[in-house]
Amino acid sequence: MGGKVYALLRYFWIIIYLRKAMVNLNTYSMAVIDSRPAYLQKLRDYFQESTAFHSIIAVGSIDEFYDHLGRQEFDIVLCGITPALQPVQALFRDLQSRSTANKTVLLAPLEQKADIFRGICFGATAFLPERLPLPIMEQRLLFHLQDNYWLHAELARQMLHYFEQQYVCTSGILHPLTEAEHALLLLVGEGACLQKVAEAHKHEENQIRSLVGGIFYKLHLIHRKERALSLCPVS
Repeated sequence: MGGKVYALLRYFWIIIYLRKAMVNLNTYSMAVIDSRPAYLQKLRDYFQESTAFHSIIAVGSIDEFYDHLGRQEFDIVLCGITPALQPVQALFRDLQSRSTANKTVLLAPLEQKADIFRGICFGATAFLPERLPLPIMEQRLLFHLQDNYWLHAELARQMLHYFEQQYVCTSGILHPLTEAEHALLLLVGEGACLQKVAEAHKHEENQIRSLVGGIFYKLHLIHRKERALSLCPVS
């Protein structure tokens, strides 16, 4: 009897050990694209030392990225090349179509509001100010990889304006904001953080983050369908 109890306890502790080991193996693959050699090297050096990431690919162009993409997939792609360029827009669309699980994060100066919004429309799942301290950047990337989203006030205002323009749709293909999503964008656009929004609406913060994710999804969806319509030949 004692031998059986010992065997069961030993089996139990082995299971716990294996589960802990699996948690520790939960790391992410990353690609960094930036045409500035010094900044690219800085990002590569930092994330190669991180215990949360592995397989760090750092390249200076979209073409170089596709050379690597043919051999593997990435959990997250950081892109520091302006989305005003056609190859970057094509990259964002391509990554969106390959897998919704992949995250594409735009690195840009906060002043480039139009470019940031354009990048989000074309499929970037988030953006980060490129001057952000790297430890904070890493925290936000890990947060985003867990299907969480954040939202800046200026971006919220641009989203609100965009959705208000698209609210009336006779074709039935567009998806306007819900009342909760509209209220969220109003509050964030006025400077409220997500915690304040949650308090104002008596929601859990996770519910607010889910709403933000839904807004990003709708923005991507509407933009893709608008582009498809614009490319259709006129009869």
